[in-house]
Amino acid sequence: MKWMYSCPLCQKRRTIEWKDRKDSHKCHNTKNSYIPPSPSEQHSAYVDTHKWPKEMEDVVVKIKGKACTVPGCKKDFETLDHRVPWSMSGNTSVDNLFPMCESHNLSKGDTDYQIWFMFKDD
Repeated sequence: MKWMYSCPLCQKRRTIEWKDRKDSHKCHNTKNSYIPPSPSEQHSAYVDTHKWPKEMEDVVVKIKGKACTVPGCKKDFETLDHRVPWSMSGNTSVDNLFPMCESHNLSKGDTDYQIWFMFKDD
């Protein structure tokens, strides 16, 4: 799994292996060392897979809560949802993931959240 983020020193896009994100890396521009930002530090950073790491899920739930984020739903979340679907170039990032109950997640499927929400029937 790859971790894509902006270098905290020069803001250039960087890609490393997820497993190496806690190691020190050298900025290509400044030549200084840094530790890559975590999901809690850079919400727009993302992994290159549809499935998210547990660390990212924990950050999403801490920020956005444990309830399904569909207005009016009273259920607890059971999964996370890509608001902009993975198939439509939606990133697996804290910014794009939201807690959702299983029934809403299945109903939404691979549709953009805004479009789905306008036409959902419950």
